[in-house]
Amino acid sequence: MMMLIVDTPFYEIFQMRQINEYVTYHYLKEAKQYYPNFDIWYYQNVILKGICIVKLSEKKLCTLRVMENYRNKGIGIRLFEKSFEALNTRMPLLSVSEEKLLSFKKIFDYYGFKLTSIKENYYRKGKKEYFYNEPERVT
Repeated sequence: MMMLIVDTPFYEIFQMRQINEYVTYHYLKEAKQYYPNFDIWYYQNVILKGICIVKLSEKKLCTLRVMENYRNKGIGIRLFEKSFEALNTRMPLLSVSEEKLLSFKKIFDYYGFKLTSIKENYYRKGKKEYFYNEPERVT
């Protein structure tokens, strides 16, 4: 299972230290009232492979993460593509920390994302954040 989270109703779940199928189940458990054998189906079929959180109001891809056991299998690409659909753009606003820049550079180049600014101390003191696809400011 891949997950695309739109805006922030699911934000609390992402904030937990470990995103897993049990946390996801808790969020979806009300489906039990509509689908017989939901518990059996869920625990036999659902495996969280990746997650993407987007913010529609800013056309921003906020977070994209593929679980370690599922990396290099095309899941990240599919999450990017789903986020593009949800945001209605192939050039979403996004940023990446200096520590993660190299791991994302190849995919950013693949999509033609444009580095638009580098901001020091933006999220964390003493660290740079690299911003891509920022809209041009009208002066």
